[in-house]
Amino acid sequence: MTPLTHRLYAAWKQAVLENKVINQFEAALDDPDGRWVKGDRIIYGVTSLNQQFVYYARNLTRGCDIKSATAQKQVSDNRNAGSTSYLCRLNGYRALRPGAGHRPLGRQPDISADSALCRFHCQNKAHPISLLRREPLLLARLTHFTWRAYYNVAPLDAEGHFLWIPTIPTSSGLTHMPQRLTPALIEDALQLFGRLSHSIFFFNALHAGASVNHIHFQSVSHYQPLPVESSRTMKYKGYDLLDNYPVQAAVFNLQQQSGRLVTYITHLQRSDIPFNWVMLSDLILIVARNGNNDIVSEFPGDGLAALGICGAIATVDRNAFETVTAARIESAFQKMVIPASHIIDSLL
Repeated sequence: MTPLTHRLYAAWKQAVLENKVINQFEAALDDPDGRWVKGDRIIYGVTSLNQQFVYYARNLTRGCDIKSATAQKQVSDNRNAGSTSYLCRLNGYRALRPGAGHRPLGRQPDISADSALCRFHCQNKAHPISLLRREPLLLARLTHFTWRAYYNVAPLDAEGHFLWIPTIPTSSGLTHMPQRLTPALIEDALQLFGRLSHSIFFFNALHAGASVNHIHFQSVSHYQPLPVESSRTMKYKGYDLLDNYPVQAAVFNLQQQSGRLVTYITHLQRSDIPFNWVMLSDLILIVARNGNNDIVSEFPGDGLAALGICGAIATVDRNAFETVTAARIESAFQKMVIPASHIIDSLL
């Protein structure tokens, strides 16, 4: 474990023990399972129980604990011995996070870049879940920015789910910048991933899973292989692509010069093509997304972001969780993803 990773998880543990990873929300919608109704005040997060990190939630309005909102299972095609085995996780609590909820199918409304409307409330310390109310778990000073690691108020993983926010080194506060990459941000992100171990580091563009229009990366612990890691690669016009996986992503690595990665990402942004950028083990993956299919019928409660595209599906919808199949997952991928070969054809 690298020194930065050790510091990060030591700070996460301390924050959990001090009950800092439990935050208050106001339910924006009724819960289909009846655990809360619109307007209820809910506290939700991670606590320590018997020396393990576990989810905890309580409906303050009703004065009762909320249970049975999480579950997980493996999903594979039993008819095909060589099929991909996916991990599907239900986390009903994440329906409480800003921008979540049961949204209509298709393209979602654009998220404002106005700092006054930022869902991190980066300029409004009075808001209960403002970043300004959270002490950073650590700071990492890189070539262009000082990166602050915060806990995510709606964690995907009870073992740790982090937001990485780049800040101007000369500023003591948070500068509101939109969820869009620059060469400087890309260079710093590669450096930061190189200083982390046992971690999945990722970026979700708008209309590709991002629910906040304020620049941020995310990371979670990498304690079990994701389905995408078992995929082979193939060559296409000088690029490496995933071959035997239902998502055709462009594949890069840390040993390559970052220039080609910058060129690829810049092309996607100039073409207004959403994307996910995932770094894990020795893989760097860029997945181009169809922005008109933010939400698809296979997972109606929420969109799939970077981890979902890599085979770790997270949903807030219990029916989607209970009825999920490998075929349904791959059908969602087909709707959501633009094959990397199409992007390369338009780039060259």
